[in-house]
Amino acid sequence: MANDNVELLQGAYEAFGRGDIPAVMEVFADDIDWSVAEVLPQGMRVRGKDEVGGFFQRLGDAWSNLQLDIDAFVAEGDRVCVIGQASGTHDGADTGYGFVHSWTMRDGAAVGFHEYADPAPELLS
Repeated sequence: MANDNVELLQGAYEAFGRGDIPAVMEVFADDIDWSVAEVLPQGMRVRGKDEVGGFFQRLGDAWSNLQLDIDAFVAEGDRVCVIGQASGTHDGADTGYGFVHSWTMRDGAAVGFHEYADPAPELLS
């Protein structure tokens, strides 16, 4: 089961890298609980696919050329943690942050997402 969840999420991250947000959102349960650290420009807590769609709009408004570099997928049971670095341009500055994405999976869909971040200093000002 953990390997199936990892494969599903790997596909979602690949879709994100291509800019295919509809394919990313296919992985989400209708009532997904979504939380991104408020220290990030796109930080917010929302629930449900419609509100998560608003998150991706906010993400696109806040960043140019945002890229995710994944270091590892770590899975146990219904949980998958994705560890990596995000980089792009925010407010005209090249910047980024380290992250851990903590996913909760159920029946082949993501029901929870929590992003923990270590932002570069320029994101804190």
